[in-house]
Amino acid sequence: MSDIDRVIIVGGGPIGTLTGLRLARHGIPVTVLDKLDKPAEDHRAATLQPSTLDLFDPMGLTPELIRQGLKSVLFQWRDRETHEVVAEFDYGYLKDDTAYPFVVQIEQHKTVNVALAAAAKEPLFKMIRPIDVTEVSQGPDWVEARATREDGTVEVHRGRWLVGADGGRSIVRKAMDVTFDGFTWPERFNIVTTTRDLEAAMGFRLRNYCAHPERWVSLMKVPGENFEGLWRCVFPAKNEESDEEVMSDAWIAARFAECLAPAGKCDIIHRNMYNVHQRVAGAFYEGRFLLAGDSAHVNNPIGGMGMNSGFQDGINLADKVAEIWKGADPVPLLAHYDRQRRQTAIEYVQAQSIANKRTLEESDPKVRATNLENLRRMAANPDQHRDFVLRSSLIAMYRKAETIE
Repeated sequence: MSDIDRVIIVGGGPIGTLTGLRLARHGIPVTVLDKLDKPAEDHRAATLQPSTLDLFDPMGLTPELIRQGLKSVLFQWRDRETHEVVAEFDYGYLKDDTAYPFVVQIEQHKTVNVALAAAAKEPLFKMIRPIDVTEVSQGPDWVEARATREDGTVEVHRGRWLVGADGGRSIVRKAMDVTFDGFTWPERFNIVTTTRDLEAAMGFRLRNYCAHPERWVSLMKVPGENFEGLWRCVFPAKNEESDEEVMSDAWIAARFAECLAPAGKCDIIHRNMYNVHQRVAGAFYEGRFLLAGDSAHVNNPIGGMGMNSGFQDGINLADKVAEIWKGADPVPLLAHYDRQRRQTAIEYVQAQSIANKRTLEESDPKVRATNLENLRRMAANPDQHRDFVLRSSLIAMYRKAETIE
């Protein structure tokens, strides 16, 4: 076997690591290149949906992720104007659809570390970090990634296929020269983390969406490094509010006072402001360049769907590359991957995450009342309730992808 007989993955986050692990277990040499010296520990995705737990189970990852995370069976939609619990949804309705009828809430870097621990046992898996990929190229039967070490040393890594799992600003996607269709939301999001126990103080479930025409909020609990429990609160910023204002203690205290005042003082231990995009690449592959996760599609975080859909991408893609590695024709297999994952990204992740945000922020009183009443009716109707959590859990997305020829 020559040095070129491998798959190169650009990006060692959750999708790149899982895709690499899956490939290595198929007997395919894989090199993962990541610009960070360790998995990012800032406050990123933190939800593992039932569909993901099912996918990870045959890989032996699910038990450890459950052990390190928090099980969330119920999630609430609330009206911040009236403080009413509008609807409560129960993953228990999926007991016949999944072995894991609950969400696991766990920080992203812990998920990556569990995958890395499994990958460390695979002799065909190689992670190189920190190294910054600056250029990618391809030919009829090869790919190359040009990358720079911290000391300025330039390396060229060669392989047969190259997977872009390098996020929304993907260098791989840009090298493909495909569109990244969609839009950027006008407001910014500020994720604020507090140690205040909002479950006890406010009666929240571990996941909550509180609707308001101007100041909606999404709240969820994660374990923290020592299971001390941390609450992540996502607040939208108005266009006229400056970045400095939105990141200030005063602005955050005002948001806490609006919707969490009964909880008492909420100490701030982390804050992170960012712009939010809804985009899907015009193609998920071109030649020997392949896309998965945020390099292929990005969405707002309301509902915890982005990373989870990316895991579906990565496993689907790795399994198809394994068939190609054994001699199958790549053209129909990669076209099938594109049809399966692009279509469902648009129909499920984009549609549901956009609908979630618009329900949270609706300002027209009549439309707002209709939206909240629809949530009440869905929660009260067993069939509609199950359908809603099938979509929320991305089980419906996975099933739809499997039916696409």
